[in-house]
Amino acid sequence: MTGELLAGRYQLEQELGRGGMATVFLAMDLRLARRVAVKVMHPGGDGQRAERFRREAELVASLKHPNVLEIHDFGEDVARGPFLVCEWVQGESLREWAQRLAPVPPEVAAVLAWELARALGEAHGRGVVHRDVKPENVLVARGGPLKLADFGIAALEDQERLTSTGAVTGSLAYMAPERIDTGAFSPASDVYAVGVILFELCAGTTPHGGKGSAHLAVSVMTKDAPRLAERVPGTPEPLSALVARCLARDARDRPANGQELAALLEDVVSRSAGPPSEESRAFFQDPLGYSARRREIRFQLLLNEGRALLAKGQGARAAQVLNGALALRPDAPEVMALLRQRPRSGRSKVFGMGAALVGLGALGWGMSQWRGRPQPEQVQAVPVQAAPVQVPVPTLPETVPTEAVQEAPPPPTSQSKAKGPSRRGPVETRPDPSVPVRPAGSGSSQDIIPQAPPAHVSTEPGTLKVSTRPWAEVFVDGTSRGYTPRVRELSLSPGTHRLRYVNPLCDTVEEVLQVSPGETVTREVTLLVTKAEISIVAPAGALVEIDGVEVGVAPLPGAVNVMKGVHVISARVPGRVPLQHEVNAVAGKRIQAVLKETR
Repeated sequence: MTGELLAGRYQLEQELGRGGMATVFLAMDLRLARRVAVKVMHPGGDGQRAERFRREAELVASLKHPNVLEIHDFGEDVARGPFLVCEWVQGESLREWAQRLAPVPPEVAAVLAWELARALGEAHGRGVVHRDVKPENVLVARGGPLKLADFGIAALEDQERLTSTGAVTGSLAYMAPERIDTGAFSPASDVYAVGVILFELCAGTTPHGGKGSAHLAVSVMTKDAPRLAERVPGTPEPLSALVARCLARDARDRPANGQELAALLEDVVSRSAGPPSEESRAFFQDPLGYSARRREIRFQLLLNEGRALLAKGQGARAAQVLNGALALRPDAPEVMALLRQRPRSGRSKVFGMGAALVGLGALGWGMSQWRGRPQPEQVQAVPVQAAPVQVPVPTLPETVPTEAVQEAPPPPTSQSKAKGPSRRGPVETRPDPSVPVRPAGSGSSQDIIPQAPPAHVSTEPGTLKVSTRPWAEVFVDGTSRGYTPRVRELSLSPGTHRLRYVNPLCDTVEEVLQVSPGETVTREVTLLVTKAEISIVAPAGALVEIDGVEVGVAPLPGAVNVMKGVHVISARVPGRVPLQHEVNAVAGKRIQAVLKETR
């Protein structure tokens, strides 16, 4: 393909990268004598994908910002179809940068996130939501700056999505919970993705994980992200707190948009390093040297903190901090020496503890002489020759709590037989001073005074507080009571109820609930998303990919499980043009994707 002329103007020189929808080439613009990047859509695409290309050019052309990749042209070649021309960034993706700089110092991660937030601030200010912010779509130019690219699935806040109803596009690990749950998006969805990138740059992994996409989706929707400072000891607390805000499950708890996030990151960088514009300039002038200096500063901070914790006898916490220092400098002898060192006051503590144990042993021998005697708080000390002291028995309260009435056994009758202690343990019985005590066998059964039954049994309704991830229709005893999240509290009569949580895209959850009068019961229910199935038909021997991830060689042994939403199926045969097909997978259903060559 080298030397091929596109639309009579752009001469393709070499392939720069390949994605699920397009291939990017380095090309020469013969008209303006400059090198550009040309994004050529793969053959076989439908009109919707061509519309995405056109939409990307239209959206990004309206954005003018140093941190947004500039779009030069959009056109269509007779042979190749739609293409997009943008500025050529001589550098690498943020993913490649992170691998080279790992472990990335928190200050460096904050500087890069600040530049990314500024790009999003420009887009959000014009009502554009990117919807696919991830390290692969962030370019780092040599000498700077950082560039946000690939607005292919971006959308305006007040317009419908380009994808089919219910479809979700983007990269799952960087999707906000609301996007996975309902497909909803907002500037806060992009802010969530920046939080994931920040966490990943510092910790080396994304905050949520799981065995497959379904587990990952459930984790994102139902679990809070771990604190960055716990994963990476020595992370400045302001940065850790800001990352936690960005990763909040409720979009209302995050910074509202890129502008707000950029302002917050500017404050974090200023407090931990210096003015972000100056720190950014220093980083891009010498990325490796700047990162090395920041790592050394952080290493010394962790070393000093670990030494101080050991001096205080906090060995477990010191080990955690010193292991963080070892991650920065694995061959540091001073760290290894500290990890082997016992707290300075350890011997005296052991001696003191032994003495205490000896004292407790002597005390135990003395106390053994008092076994069987009343405790001081129960009776007052009396002379040995004094008459026995009668211990007054406290009377029972006049009113009995409702819970006690419900769990109490029925009053005894003449036909009742003695029963042993219940499974709740032995119950202490106390005589009532107002009732005369009769010696055993002194009277007939009619002489026994029965206890009066409770005057009132409460019928106050109970309350069920319910939340589900994702949404669900709540059934109580077979009757629908509404949908979450609109349904938050339900009034239930005392007794046993059968609950059912139904979402057509998830496995149904059922449970039996016992409600007491006036009781408030809380339920947080997680529904597992039902996977969709794709049966793929492709030429024998072709390498089959779904969204750029290899799944096997055709013919595949069976259907492939995927998350609901739009997926790009590819079949690659050496020496031939790749075959592609885009499908919209529906949870719980199987669809077929046929990839065949057209002649």
